[in-house]
Amino acid sequence: MSWENTACPCGGKKLTDTMLCSPCEQAFATHRDRLAMWDAALPFQSRREAAMRVLAMSRKRSRSLLPLSYS
Repeated sequence: MSWENTACPCGGKKLTDTMLCSPCEQAFATHRDRLAMWDAALPFQSRREAAMRVLAMSRKRSRSLLPLSYS
């Protein structure tokens, strides 16, 4: 995942210089980790760990949206 490209961790398309696509932004808008990422009162390490958890949730979000395949 890079700030420069347009691939969201969920597999969707995002704007450059953003972390998540619009559906992911909306899905996690009120999640405590999403809010903690931008809380300047928290230490850097806490904000970094919150951002990593948000990215992990975004990756899981893509799997939960995919249709089930029966083989």
